[in-house]
Amino acid sequence: MPKIRFGLILQNYVAAGESIHPKELVAHAVKAEELGYSSIWVWDHILLGSKNVFPVHDSLTILTAVAARTEKLRLGTGVLVVSLRNPVVLAKQIATLDNLSNGRVTLGIAAGWYQREFQAVGVPFDTRGRTLRTNVEVMKRLWTENTITGTYGKHNLKNTTMEPKPVQKPHPPLWMGGYIDRVLKRVGELADGWISYFYTPESFSKSWQKVVMSAEQSGKEPGKMGNCDILPTRLDINAENGQKVVNSFITKYCDLPAWSEATPKSMIAGTSKDCTNKIEQYIKAGVQELVLIPAVEKLSEIPEQIEKLGKSIIPSF
Repeated sequence: MPKIRFGLILQNYVAAGESIHPKELVAHAVKAEELGYSSIWVWDHILLGSKNVFPVHDSLTILTAVAARTEKLRLGTGVLVVSLRNPVVLAKQIATLDNLSNGRVTLGIAAGWYQREFQAVGVPFDTRGRTLRTNVEVMKRLWTENTITGTYGKHNLKNTTMEPKPVQKPHPPLWMGGYIDRVLKRVGELADGWISYFYTPESFSKSWQKVVMSAEQSGKEPGKMGNCDILPTRLDINAENGQKVVNSFITKYCDLPAWSEATPKSMIAGTSKDCTNKIEQYIKAGVQELVLIPAVEKLSEIPEQIEKLGKSIIPSF
């Protein structure tokens, strides 16, 4: 059976009325490295929620802190809303983070979905897909070319040089999130990997084949494309209790896109054996990395779940 890696989501956003300190998140990442996780991932929003506001810590700031405290973990964004950012400034931030971490960045990207966020930042929402393409092109050129010249909307780059370049060559891998066929095609064309969210093994396999097909049509080597599935996970005394906690966690913290096949049925929950059996299904579906969201009843339980999963599940694979 093919090997699989395990990543960990840091809960850098919480529900209205809750809080989690950035130092706690960094401590979770340090513990994850000790336990053998391959990567840590952070959510990304600048603003989230109107009536019920979800407090959220900045994704790249958290990753910078983690980079300074760890040596091996890959650092992923799941996913960074690139269309909201100035691509020149973002290219500089990512290049610096890649140098700080000695080449451990995996930049998960997407066009975004929360219109209020775009309005607040002053970026057009309706053209976010085109903006994503443009911003990716600008960043790639700044990372890989000595000097570039070009006009990209408001960005007038004349004999522009950005140094230092990222450690990873030609640049940090760009993984893209998305579900509908148009976006899956874009993943194959523009990205180096696909980020899935709450997909069952069956849904993952079906959509992954579309990404692979698009990559082939774009002249890429599909075997070099990466992927992951971000899933709610709970190690518990039995499957019934584990599923109950996960469902409650999803209701409180998660938004499953109606236009996708994301579903609570994707969860990994129950005893060590229950979890292992479900993970084997994901491996057969072609998942290269499972990014685990520790499902808890209270935020204070997160370290316990990180340790249980790290000691009971990861060594099995």
